[in-house]
Amino acid sequence: MKKLIITLAVLALGFASASAQNYDINGIELSSSPKGIESKLRIAFPMHFGFSTPLGTDVSGFPETKFTQNFFYGIEPVSIRFSSETSPFMFSIGLRCTFMDFSLADTHTTFTKIADNKYVLAPITNADYNGKKSKFHGSYVGIPVRFYFTAGRAKLYAGASAEYMFHGWTKYKSPKYREDANGLFNRFRASAEAGVTYGILGLFANYTFTPVLANGLSQAGAISFGLTLGM
Repeated sequence: MKKLIITLAVLALGFASASAQNYDINGIELSSSPKGIESKLRIAFPMHFGFSTPLGTDVSGFPETKFTQNFFYGIEPVSIRFSSETSPFMFSIGLRCTFMDFSLADTHTTFTKIADNKYVLAPITNADYNGKKSKFHGSYVGIPVRFYFTAGRAKLYAGASAEYMFHGWTKYKSPKYREDANGLFNRFRASAEAGVTYGILGLFANYTFTPVLANGLSQAGAISFGLTLGM
């Protein structure tokens, strides 16, 4: 999945660079302008991709992870933007899917369910496992809101989002193994974000200030940062 996402992002970037005069990968816009305020429904696919690491006043209970393998990906298929021709400010509200991978530093362990919605780190007992990679993953859907300041093709923005974790699992390879682990994660994710873009490229930072894990495992949130494509 991660390799496919990265490949699509690279292809989209190359396509946009080669065809910038004829295409706009920011999407299709339907607009109206009552009383000087322009609203646009954007059918688009801006992407965020980067890395995550636990952060907060208390990270005890959050297992040690490999930062360079903690993959973060977000895609925003639809947003509505409100702007005025006479103002450099803009507001948007959208729909976003977010995917967060955390790679365990001790690759011979995984989260194991010992009771209803209760998990502990335990050794992987599969005799065929080669100790290569062990992860836990959460998938979210939510609503981001942002305020923009625009200057030509450049944009500065700050915003927040509320998201719901709809699927979580633990996984390791090789061999490939995956097990549902919805109870491992906090179902609600609240975050703040900021970023800067120029054209279709940019940088972002996102801070989750609600605990990533559930049931008192850890009070740590997470900070994610990386690149944006197609904002």
